[in-house]
Parts: sequence; C-alpha cells; structure tokens
Amino acid sequence: MKIRSLIKKNKFFTIFSVVFLIWIIFLVILSIIGRRTVIFFDALGQVNVSSEFTSKLPLQRYFVEPFMVIGNILEYEFTWMFLFLIFYPILRGVYLYLKKKGMFSSNKYRYISYPIVDVIYFCFKVLTLTILIVAIYILIGYLIQGYFFVSRYFMIPIQLAVHVSMILIFLKISFVILRLFHPKLKLNLSKKFLEKRTQRKAKIQVIKQEAVFYIGIGVLLLGANIVLISTPFTPQEIVPTVPLEEDEFLFDFHVHTIFSDGWFSVEERINWYIQQGISGAAFSDHDNIRGATMAQKYVKEHNLDFIVFMAEEWTQNAENPGEIHMNYFGLAEEIVPLESYSPCGPLAMNASDTISYVKANGGYITVNHYNYDPNPNGGFGVPYSLDQLRDWGVDGFEIVNSGNYGKYQQIRNYSITNNLTCIGGSDIHTNEDLNTFIKLKLDDPTNLTIANIFETLRDNTHEVVAIRFYPKVVDFPSDLNDFGFYVLEDFINYILNMDIGQTLSWIIWSGLIYALFFLVYRKIKHTNLRFLKDKIYKKCNNSN
Repeated sequence: MKIRSLIKKNKFFTIFSVVFLIWIIFLVILSIIGRRTVIFFDALGQVNVSSEFTSKLPLQRYFVEPFMVIGNILEYEFTWMFLFLIFYPILRGVYLYLKKKGMFSSNKYRYISYPIVDVIYFCFKVLTLTILIVAIYILIGYLIQGYFFVSRYFMIPIQLAVHVSMILIFLKISFVILRLFHPKLKLNLSKKFLEKRTQRKAKIQVIKQEAVFYIGIGVLLLGANIVLISTPFTPQEIVPTVPLEEDEFLFDFHVHTIFSDGWFSVEERINWYIQQGISGAAFSDHDNIRGATMAQKYVKEHNLDFIVFMAEEWTQNAENPGEIHMNYFGLAEEIVPLESYSPCGPLAMNASDTISYVKANGGYITVNHYNYDPNPNGGFGVPYSLDQLRDWGVDGFEIVNSGNYGKYQQIRNYSITNNLTCIGGSDIHTNEDLNTFIKLKLDDPTNLTIANIFETLRDNTHEVVAIRFYPKVVDFPSDLNDFGFYVLEDFINYILNMDIGQTLSWIIWSGLIYALFFLVYRKIKHTNLRFLKDKIYKKCNNSN
C-alpha cells in the first residue's frame, strides 16, 4: 500500500523512471550482442575493401559519442524541423487538454512553470533577434553584390551570432536555476510578466503566447543543432590493415569550410583530416579559393605532414540553364558562374567557357554529384549531357559523393567507357566522420603536384572508397524521409550497430541525465511552497 501510494503521488517521475529502466535494459542487451560494422566499398573496382581498412574510435570519442551522433543525424539541412512543426502542436494540444482536466493543477508546478516560461521568452527574443540581424546583413550584401555575396560571406556571421546567442541562453538558464533555489536571491520576474501569466487571458493573448512558445522552442532547437554540428568532436581513425607504402596516399577531393557553407574553420578541418589518417585534401569552397589558400598557409606555418590542393567548387544554381557543380583544381584564381557576377568581382563564365579556361591554364576540372537523367536534346545528364561535358573537356566525374555511390553507377560506367577520371569526394560540411576517400599509388611519390595526381588518376587504377557506417536495418519510404523521418531511420540503424564503448557511453550519459532529473525533481518536491511563492512574488509585492 505504501509503495502504491508513493507511485500515485509521483506519477510523472514513475513513468519517467520506467521508460529510463527499459532504455537501460535495451542498451545493456545491445552491449552484449551488438557489434559495430563499418563497410569500405571501392565504387570504381566494385568490390568490398573492408579487409583493407578499419574505422577505429579513439577513447576521447566515447566521452562525447551521443552528442556527436545526434548532431550527425540532425545534419545541416534542418529538414528534421518538419517533425517539430508537425508534432509540437499535437503534443502541446495534448498537454493543454490534460492541464484543463486538472492533470497539472499543483501550485508548486505552477510556480516552477513561471521561470521556465521566462527562459522560453528569452530564447525567443535572443534567437529571433539574431536571425533578424543576420538576415538583414545577408539581404544588404545580396542587394549590393547578389548571389556572389551570399555564397561567400554568410556562414561566419551565422556561426558567430548563433554561438553567442546560445552562450547567453546558457547563462540565462544558469542564473534562473541559481536564483530559484538560492535562499537569498530572487527571480526578478517583472510585474508585467507575472500579470500576463496570472490574469485570465483573452484569445489574442493566448495565440500570442503559443506563437512565442512555438517559435522560441523551434529556434532553440535550431541553435542547439548548429552548435552540435560545428563542434570539433574527436573523429574516427581510418587505419589501413597493412600500413601504407611511401608511394600510397589517402586523399579527399571535395570538402567545405566556413568560407562557403561549411561549419568548420580551415584549421579545424585540417586537424580533422590528420586525426583520421588522411594524407591530403582539396579544399573546394563554393565560388572562392579562400579556404584553400588559408589551408596551404596554415599547413606551411605549422609544418604539418598534410597536402592541400588548391580547388574551388564552381557552383551554378540558376534554374536556367540548370544546376551543375564542378570542382576545378590547380588554379590560384577564382571563377564564378554568370549568376554570381559582381562588378570588380572574380571572372564570371558559363559552364563551357569555364571548362575551356581551366584547361587552357593548366588546371583540371571534374563534375560533382551529377545525374543521369535523360536530356531533352538527347543523351543523358541535365542540364548538359554527359557527351557535352566530355566534349567541352572535363577530366572526369564524381562516382562517390558523401559516401553515396549507388546512384552514380551509370556515371561510373560512362566515365570508364570514355576514358574519363572516376573521382570521389566526401563533400562534408559538418563534423561527421569522413565518408569518402581515394587510395592512390604514385609512381613518383615525391611529385605531389596536382598535374601528377591527375595523370595518375586518369588510369583509373586507384580506389574510390565509400564508407558506410551501419547497415540499413530500417529503411523508411523516401516520402517520409522528406518530412524529417530520416532522423528516426538513421538513429535506429545507428543504435543497432554500436560497439560496447559506444553503448557504455549512452548508458553513462543516460544515467547522468536521469540523476540530474532526479535531483531537480527531489529538490522541487522538498522545496517549501511559500519559499517558491516568495521567490516569484516578493519583489513585485514590495514594489507596490
């Protein structure tokens, strides 16, 4: 009877504890039967090369595993927000209904909700103001220099603004918690705020409050997402089963930094590569070579054993003639598509002229993540057919991008048939583990010029390796994934493919979160009701 009475008085905590216990049991079972499987597949040779490489997680990685994985799953396109937009109103509606039925009628709960709402209002004000300021900055730049400005200069102010905002929010939460439970400090909620919370609200006030909650929580989740994907967590180590010979190298020919739409600085990206055992990379930011230039300077100044190839991703996004991205290598010069033309800006050319110009000046150019759709004018590839691009002089095509190779099989076959280079690039923007690299053997390992690299690549005797970090046990329909359900698919597949270290990391962090929840719940449960009331109302009463 005593236990039943205790459970009845602590329904919410009991439900939370049961869910936590089930989760821990599930993780323990996974730690016993689970095994991390990472597949290395050579898309050029069409062979599994997992026997040649292993993906090893350093000890430091396990300390932050849940945070890195959550960031990787959420990614940087933010389409998971569809889930929030759909399910938040439903969950909020259920909560308000239960509240109306008296489920959350406790006075202690009501007093605790005041500072929580205060924090949400603060998030709404800070982050919406941040978004507004950055949007005005980008709009002004766009009006002055067009798309050229947006593709080059939008990332750094976004990163700076969001990180500053999240620091302010963290400080706000810390101060609220400190003031809530400190015996002498007051919450300092304004009288106006309390009146809004205690008076019976008109419909317009209710709509306004719900809109603030909706937007405030949404932008807070977005801010947390940005912080997670831009934090330099410890990556994997790619370890060759047989150590590389002096003439063997691992390269990545497509990556981004904060100088376009990447979430890592140049320095962070170089260190990220070195930690994973990669020999060198082409820094290919959209429509500029600032990332590549700074990367070469950083490597030289710090005497790092790492090769930086000068590159740029020429990026045409216009509907007419259509979207196409090309990486050119070996030219210390910026070229942009006609849509990004700016007075006194870089040289602007269409696709065919860009290819001709790069080739005439001793550079090399490949087509990124292209398609094999039927072209209305004949052949395959849109907006330009593969034959057009070949005849204009491209050196080759990506057959692996972001670890994906299945949809580029026909591109691979076309490239081999037409003696074009099959290349691959991770196209990584965030802090995720490297998903693509090329294993290359050079006749002259002392000649690391881009010319020697591409002359060797032309033979197509290298390996274009795609890394799959977990088998797809669960595969949702693409329509569901377009609405953000990919986060559930990826999380389920990841959680079923962990090693014991990853599982222990989740168990420990889950336990810490539960312990924190328990301490907060216990503190609130044992806090005197009059103490909470004085915390919230005393200042306002004294001011009357």
